[in-house]
Amino acid sequence: MTCGYYSLFHAQSQQVQILCYTNYMKLKIFQLNIQNGRMLREIIEYCRIQDFDIVHFQEVSGGELSKDKSDNFSVFKDALSMEGILAVGTHKAKDPSSYYGNATFYKSSLDLVSDEVIWLKPFSRFDRWEVGGDFSRNLPRNAIALQFKLKEKYFWSINTHLAWGPTPHDEPYKVNQVKVLEDFIKKIREPFVLTGDFNITKNSEIIRRFDKLAINHSLQTGLKNTLNPNLHRVKELFPLGLAVDFIYTSFGMEANSFDLVNNPDLSDHYGLRIVIDL
Repeated sequence: MTCGYYSLFHAQSQQVQILCYTNYMKLKIFQLNIQNGRMLREIIEYCRIQDFDIVHFQEVSGGELSKDKSDNFSVFKDALSMEGILAVGTHKAKDPSSYYGNATFYKSSLDLVSDEVIWLKPFSRFDRWEVGGDFSRNLPRNAIALQFKLKEKYFWSINTHLAWGPTPHDEPYKVNQVKVLEDFIKKIREPFVLTGDFNITKNSEIIRRFDKLAINHSLQTGLKNTLNPNLHRVKELFPLGLAVDFIYTSFGMEANSFDLVNNPDLSDHYGLRIVIDL
């Protein structure tokens, strides 16, 4: 007998129809580094079509840091008609509207119980924005941790963007920052979903440490690349690319499906889409 739909069987020459009810509720979640809103309209259109329950974005920007000078967070919130939490990691010293951070959006049907910004490297302001080098390495980093209640079930949604530079491999400062997030996750008693642009390869010590805490769906499905060669500025990475974006779910939380979103072009990263049974 199979639960979740009608099943027919015969008993004493009589056909009996049984309906089994599962306690599972499905959640559809999307993960994407949005490249400072470079493809803002395309992302909005894709999310509308997909009708996600939760969306995790990194490199959400505003003002001078946004590709079209818009406030990415406000544009998404209005266009998607979703609730949202923005964690600004840094902004211009004399212009707070020029910011850079992470954002999580969620349907109003989800009851937000608590929210917390976990600082992996403390907030700071900048005078002049640069690309790469020591500037990227020293950028503030955080994770947004939201606790939800759906009917009678509690779970956590964690969205992060880990440190970069100078390579996508282990560095002591990266390991030290990640320990803060590790310690938080170890204290969680409810199921959780952790996603983000980790800026680190799947064979790193950092990823191996997370693999002890939860199910690594990017690794389990054998993803070899999560960077978009059509839009990524570092062309020498291709054709092989790098797998640096990940979705984890706590042990016992079942994935109904997991997909790499490489069409349409949405960013210099590919998106990750997962449907989980809560």
